[in-house]
Formats: sequence, structure tokens, C-alpha cells
Amino acid sequence: MSAPRFVCVHGHFYQPPRENPWLEVIDPQPSAAPYPDWNARITAECYRPNAAARIVDGGGRITRIVDNYERMSFDVGPTLMIWLEREAPDVHEALVRADRASVARFGGHGSAMAQAYNHIILPLASPRDRATQVRWGVRDFEHRFGRAPEGMWLPECAVDTPTLEALAAEGIAFTVLAPYQAKRVRPIGGQWRDGEVDTGRVYRCPLPSGRTIDLFFYDGPTARAVAFEGLLRDGGLLVDRLIAGGRVGAPSEPFLGHIATDGETYGHHHRYGDMALAYALSLVERGDPRAKGARLTNYAEFRTLAPATWEVEIAENTSWSCAHGVERWRSDCGCHIGGGPGWNQAWRAPLRRALDRLAARVAEVMEQGAAEIGFDPWQARDAYIDVVLARSDAAIDAFLARFGGASHARRTLELMELGRNAMLMFTSCGWFFDDLAGLEPVQILQYAARACELAERIAGAGVTAAFVEDLGRARSNVDAEGDGRKIWEKRVLPARVDLAHVAAHHAIETLVADEDPAPSRGGSHVVCFEVETRDRALRRAGKARLLAGRVHVRSRVTREEAEHGYALLHLGEHHLSGGVKPFESGAAWESIERALLAAFASGDLFAVGRTIDATFAGHTFTLGTLFPGEQRAALARLLAEPIAVAETRLGGVYDEHAPLMRYLAAHGLPEPEVLRAAAEVTLRRRLLAALAAEPPNAQLVRACIGEASQVEVELDTPEIAYAAGLALARVMDRLTAEPSDVELLGAVARLAAVAARMKSEVDLWHAQNATFHLVERHLAAWRASSASDPRAAKLAAELVRLADAVRIAVP
Repeated sequence: MSAPRFVCVHGHFYQPPRENPWLEVIDPQPSAAPYPDWNARITAECYRPNAAARIVDGGGRITRIVDNYERMSFDVGPTLMIWLEREAPDVHEALVRADRASVARFGGHGSAMAQAYNHIILPLASPRDRATQVRWGVRDFEHRFGRAPEGMWLPECAVDTPTLEALAAEGIAFTVLAPYQAKRVRPIGGQWRDGEVDTGRVYRCPLPSGRTIDLFFYDGPTARAVAFEGLLRDGGLLVDRLIAGGRVGAPSEPFLGHIATDGETYGHHHRYGDMALAYALSLVERGDPRAKGARLTNYAEFRTLAPATWEVEIAENTSWSCAHGVERWRSDCGCHIGGGPGWNQAWRAPLRRALDRLAARVAEVMEQGAAEIGFDPWQARDAYIDVVLARSDAAIDAFLARFGGASHARRTLELMELGRNAMLMFTSCGWFFDDLAGLEPVQILQYAARACELAERIAGAGVTAAFVEDLGRARSNVDAEGDGRKIWEKRVLPARVDLAHVAAHHAIETLVADEDPAPSRGGSHVVCFEVETRDRALRRAGKARLLAGRVHVRSRVTREEAEHGYALLHLGEHHLSGGVKPFESGAAWESIERALLAAFASGDLFAVGRTIDATFAGHTFTLGTLFPGEQRAALARLLAEPIAVAETRLGGVYDEHAPLMRYLAAHGLPEPEVLRAAAEVTLRRRLLAALAAEPPNAQLVRACIGEASQVEVELDTPEIAYAAGLALARVMDRLTAEPSDVELLGAVARLAAVAARMKSEVDLWHAQNATFHLVERHLAAWRASSASDPRAAKLAAELVRLADAVRIAVP
């Protein structure tokens, strides 16, 4: 009899930490438009779809919705899971739920693997950082999945013996590598032999410490075909390749056909890749003849079903994405993703040297600072993950009870944040791409800037200057970007935030809200800060407004705190000026506030401006002080009146001349540019308003699109499609709660029909899920009652219409 066959598909789901290190939120990333940032975009294209992947019939209609995560092996980077928990909790819960389901499916072995914390290239890390990365990865996994991890994914599969020792020391039983990362193999107790590794079996790797760790080597050619050669166009062919690939051993052994790729392959890198994966896994799951009797498994289960009978030695300092080992992350090895003509990666080596030297200085600061307080900084940093996971006063207090004590709270927390940012600045993506001025290198330089700031706060000046001097030896391929020093000044330092900046941001948001002062005290959260109002006064005179106040600002991360007074004078539109600076004395602030209010009451706005300039000399601010993520919304509110006036006037121009534009378009005559501009703004605004209405006005949406066609204005854009997807998801939530509302069901069906006809892709994921479940739960009953109940007949007809619009197959 032939040995049993098994299939496993592993997805490495990961995004680098993208948060502004001072705010702990992601600043807007315009390159991800229409989504606010790349995490949000990839979540919509990949992470969420794989939790409810579609299996379709020959006509492209959805017949089944399945959870890919339950059927595959996967790891999700802790930095991504932190973001998902906060910004996409449904996806976070789906991943945790899938692991629980896989425990039952695969003999008590969950499919989720841990990952080293923030994707540092572990062979290039210091021994302390390597240990902390593994320990933080294990602790994050336990926190989320409620169990100890059996396996851990190595960032970029970068491996050496110390890295495997670090995994084994923390109880990790296995990891996954590329086939060419095996140096030689042998039957346990036999003779070593060079040659091709058998990817169909698991290997035992003996370590110098006496420990061992199991290693899986994925089917490289099939994984490459999935990632780069279009194999996902045919899920059946993928199954054929998985069943056939990698076998060089005896046919009597159990065989594992498996691949590992970036999880983003399934939906982000390859559109509909999630669906191809779902189809392939379903073929195996239901015993299709193409699967040849194989069954799904995961790595943890397979190593118990077919324990290692062979040993392996690894090829040291290798990875899955660099043909030169780990050189991609420290030298101009030639690996790149494209770049411009004549580009090089000579910037990588000086960037690595600069960060290595900074890390050495950080270690000195941490050891000296912790010694002064009386604790081991490295033991404390390992434990600090519990604070990172909770970010609560309770977690901080519990940590301080072990390290530093309440009397040294701020200094202890600054030391820990120094250690955390000194790891984040080594995130692998900083070297992976093609230029020093790219999004990812700038991100790790922001973490380096935060580390420099904290190190100087603890140990004194000089850290930043030395780092920037080293960084200046790296140069961008883009002449306008210059060297590392220029990039530091232009792209890194503007992201910095201090307590005064937080107070100024809070003041502008308060002014924009245009609310009368609250009681004397009131607290609020501004990203990772707490702002408590000590005093506030708002005065109006015509369009002019004066806001003056004093606030207590406290970092929820380091517990740094200070009192600040602020004053803003707004004269309408963008004419806003203000100042903010520390005011520890309430009496001193009250004197300034009285002078400002008296000057404003007198009507002498110039005197108000002079008082602000004199009081806050060197500490003034403008609208540009708003945090990047809040600027668009705040400006929209602040400029609501002039925007409304402009839109009304443009709308009047368009309405007056729309007949002319229709005539010109109908006869193929050129339309005047000014009239086209008025039409584009007006119709776009009306369409967005119709989509934002409660409920969305499908009739007006159709009317706007039809009118735009008549005057040859394009409204089928990614921005409109994004808004349509949000509107449809919003109204589907209402329908799910009230499925028997005939009018609502009809309105949703009409809106879905409009969205489905757009050329720009509308996100129908949520609507399809909800409609699929409505069909499963209600359609048969409504049809059965339709002969005697006209309302049920109408519900059934509208549900079929909705299903047709979102391409759900109806029985």
C-alpha cells in the first residue's frame, strides 16, 4: 500500500510596524489611496477576504464561503496583529477563531505559528535582541491565541545556528525554511550526505547545546510558481503540483506536499488569490480525485504523525529572499525589486553600520540607566512585552512593581521605550526595497530618531549628532533626496511630537469643534496622550474667535507630563495663529488669559495677535500643527462655510449650463474647461452625498451617474467606488438586523445593482457575506410562503435580485 499523503499550505502574513513612534498610530499614506494606509488596503484585499473566501461556479457566482485560515497553516506578525486588534477586530477574531477550529480539525494541533516580534533579521541581531525578539513573539502569541506556540516563523527565513538555539531555548519545536537552506542530511545515526533535501518529510536538527529543533523545507519550485509564475490561476493545478512535488525519498514514507509564501499572495499580490486557494483546499478537503487520497494537515500535526527519521544541518546565514544569504540587509548584494535605471543599494551598508553603532550606544545607556535605579534592563525589556500588549495603567503598574518602582516610573518607562524602539529600527523592510528615501527606510529612521531622543533624555546630548553623521554616508538614488542627513531633516524630524505639540493639536481640535467651554476640568484622549483641561475660555465676535486655555498633558506610554497654556486666534478660513508653552503656575496663566480676553473684548484683534506673539515667542503654531491623520477632517470642519459657498456657486453654474453641456456632448463638440470643472465638482459632490445619506439614496446615485454620462464626466473612479463600498456595507448591517424589511431590502438591492455595474472595483465583500447568509437562512422559507403571502413573495424576489447583483448563486 502507498504511504499516506498530506497537503499543507503556509501563509506568512506580515506588515512592518508603520506607526509614528511618537503617536503610536499610522500617519496617512497617500500611496495606499483610496485607503488611508497600506495596512488598511491590504486588509481589504487579503486579510479579510481569506476569512471568508469564495468558491464559485462556472458562471462566477458564489456557491460557498469558507475560512481559508481554518484549513491552512499561517503566521501573523505581532505588529500586524496589534493593528488588526485595534483597527480591524473582526479579522483579528477570525484569525484566533480559525486557530481554535484548526486545533479540533488537526488532532489537537493549531495551525497558527508564532513569529519573531518585529521581523528583525535574527542572524544579524545582537544575542540580546535575538532572545527578546523570540520571547516577545512567544508572549504575543500566547496572549492572542491562548496557547503556547509549537512553531515559529523566522523573518525572511533568515537562519543560523544561534537563531535556532534561541528558538529551541524558548520551547519552539519547529520552523520552516527554503529547500536550499539545508546543507546536508542523513538518516538519524547514519552518514551525512550532500544533495537535494526531501521536502516531503520533516527533519531533526541537532544543536550544539544538546537541544534539537524540527525543520520543514517547503517545495521551492511550487512556492515560486504560486508567488511569481501565475500558478494561482488554476487551483486544481496547484493541487496537482502539491501532490507531486518534492519527493526524493522512499514511496513508503508518509509524504507532505507543502509550500510557504507571503500570505499577501492570496488576494493582494494576486487578485482573487484567496479564491484560488479556497478552491484548491476544498478539492483536498472533499476528497476530489485530483487530490489522490491526500488530506489537509498542518506542520504541527504532521510531525506527530510522521516523526523525523532524518537529521539535517543548515546552510548558515541564509534566507528565502536573498541569493547571497543575508547580505540584502547589510550590503549592495544586487538583490532588489526594480528601482530606476542605474540605481544601486550602496546605501544599505552605511545604514546598517549607523544603526549598529546607535544600538551599541543604546545598550550602554540602558545598562547605566537601569543600574542607577537597580534592575537588569534586559530582563526588564523581556517582561515589557506585557505592557506593550495592554498599554494600560494597570499593566504599567504591575511592571513597575517588578522593575524600577513607582518613584522611578518615568525613567524606567523611557528606558524600556528606548529598548523597544532600538529593536523596531532594525525591522527588515528598511533594507528590502530599493532606496533610502522609500517609505520603509524612513519608517525605521523614525524609530531611530525616537531612540536618539530617549537616549539623550536619559544620558545627555551627542547621540543624535553621532548617528546623523554616520547616516550621512548613505545616499539616495534620487538626486533630489540627497544623503541620509538630508532625508533625516526632510522626512524624519517632521514626524516628531512633544507635549507642547499635543497641547496645540488639542487646542485646534477644540476650536474646530466650536463648543463652549466645558466645566473647569475634563479629560480626553489624544492618540496615546491624556489631555486634562484645567481652564478654557472661548469668545466670539463676528467671524473672529479666540480660544485660550491651560491643559495637563500626560503620555500614556512614558508618563511624561507637563502643564501648558495655549491661545488661538481664528479670523476665518485659514487665518489661524496660536501659541503654546509650559505654564506650571496657574496664577501666571490666569494673568495672561485675562489680558487676552480683555484685548479681544475691546475689539482690538491686532492687540490680541501682539499679545500672543509676545507671550509665546518661539512657541507659535498654525493649522499645519495638526497631526497628519486629523488634518483632512479638521480642515473640512474649519472651512465648511467657504467650501459650502463655493460648492453652491459651482452647482449654480453647472445647473444653469447643463443643457448646453448635454447638447455639446451629444454633437461631439468640445466642452469649455470651466463648465467641465463645474460639472465634475458638482456631480461628484452630489453622488458622494447620496452615498453618505441614511439610508444611501440609490435613486439619486443612479441619476448622478446617468447625468454624468450625458455630459461626459467620469464619476466611475476609485474614490467613488470606495465610498460606494462603505455605503453598501453600512446599509447591509441594517438589513442583517432587519431582514424582513421589504422597503429596506429593495433599497439595498437597487444600490447593489448600481455598485455592481461600476467599472472601478467596489468592495462587495461584506455585502456578499451578508447576502449569502440571508439566502441560506430565509430564501427557502419566503419562497414556501409566497403563494399565500404577497409580502413573503416580495421579500423572496428582492433577495434574489440582491443576490444577483452581488453574484451569489441562488438555489
